[in-house]
Amino acid sequence: MVGASIQPSAVFTYPPTASDVGITASGAARPSNIFRHNIANHHAYHAGANVKPAPIAMAIQPQQPAQQAQQAQQPPRKNHRNPIHPSIIDKLDPAFVKLYNDYIAPGHLPSTDINVVRSNFSALYSYATAPATGVGGIGETAVPGWEKYPGEINVRVYVPPGEEPGTRKVWPVHFNFHGGGWAVGDLETSAHICHHICASAPCCVIDVEYRLIPEYPFPVGIMDSLSAVAHIIVNHKTFSIDPHNITFGGESSGATIALVLSHMFRDAGTTFASRVKGVVVGTPSISDIRKFNTPEESPWESMRESEHAPLLDWKKLKWFDTFKWMSLAPQQPYQQQPQSAPLNPAAGAGTSPASTHTRRPSYREMSRDVSWYSNLLAAPNFKDLAPLTWIGTAEIDPLRDEAEAYAEQLREAGNNVITKRYPGVPHPFMHMDGVLRQGREYVSDVILQIRGCLYPPQEHNEGEEGGKTNEDEDVMGE
Repeated sequence: MVGASIQPSAVFTYPPTASDVGITASGAARPSNIFRHNIANHHAYHAGANVKPAPIAMAIQPQQPAQQAQQAQQPPRKNHRNPIHPSIIDKLDPAFVKLYNDYIAPGHLPSTDINVVRSNFSALYSYATAPATGVGGIGETAVPGWEKYPGEINVRVYVPPGEEPGTRKVWPVHFNFHGGGWAVGDLETSAHICHHICASAPCCVIDVEYRLIPEYPFPVGIMDSLSAVAHIIVNHKTFSIDPHNITFGGESSGATIALVLSHMFRDAGTTFASRVKGVVVGTPSISDIRKFNTPEESPWESMRESEHAPLLDWKKLKWFDTFKWMSLAPQQPYQQQPQSAPLNPAAGAGTSPASTHTRRPSYREMSRDVSWYSNLLAAPNFKDLAPLTWIGTAEIDPLRDEAEAYAEQLREAGNNVITKRYPGVPHPFMHMDGVLRQGREYVSDVILQIRGCLYPPQEHNEGEEGGKTNEDEDVMGE
């Protein structure tokens, strides 16, 4: 049996109810009976505390349900220091305009300090994010990154609800890659989407915290992600996943990673390509905007239409792009983290020696590494990619047209491609699913597409629940 079967009525629905996020009628948290460990920091972060979950050994921890459904913050006074540009305001959904004017327009001007941007990025839209759906458990561990720049990266593993105490099921797996223009973002960036996919598909979700530019050279995010996926597939029994039933996904730069990995797995041959059942992404970055000094020079109408779009405009795109090419400066040392001991499920991840700083390869060598990854439209081969590529775009997003052009190029090469444009919203709208109809629709669509990829209709079996037990592992060869 390659694919686990599913009864849709047995999984959580999205948007989640109070029961799904672990809230009883009295408002108290419902304890988990499945796992024993604690991830209080993770929930403190989503409650607004300035903490980040610490990496832990690969023992799946409990999903301690949210203590309360997220409280709506009081809007700040409407002293608009960041008003929506008049050229774009009439194109935006009034619900987004109200949200922006209540929470964003009165705030400080956007920082151009990368460290400040990083510190705030994953909580930027917490006031508009739907409460996370309860999952069975969450764990974090370290896996090898790109071997050219030795070091480890963290991954977070979300396990669906429904496992009996002491029993691990073997789940199909969705690999998620967070967004952030290659330079910001972490395991909290799309955590709420990972929760919903895990509980509602249902499947194991593994979120990859790739290393960032400019500390590491582009395309470190792509190559770290490839390394992580390959390591996890080889060690599929440790992660209790079906290595023959996987999907890739993410938003923004994370969506780009997922699309590139579809090409890479195809190029690795049938044994690898057949594992990938679909790629489900939103608002990817596709072209190389370094070539254009102004929106008028770009071939994409959306670059001109959305030059002044809220939350991601032309200036911010160029700001992020500066870090991409700055990362190739050979005189800038990168922080090397020597590999730890191999992953031992019993003992947990090894301890890395102290980091050292190492000079980068030559600019010529690093430029060769960039290859076509800075412009997916220049990929050498568009044929025979994943069985499904689903791409969601935002109407008020400078990146809209290039994403849709990439989808059309896939289509022309004979691939099965679905695109959907969400009207009246800007680039990061999916992080506002607690308020925006389009955000909720996007998350629902992503869940539906992933479910369809991992549980094709012909594999449904009304007599079984989702997931396999570990007794089935012998049918899942490397």
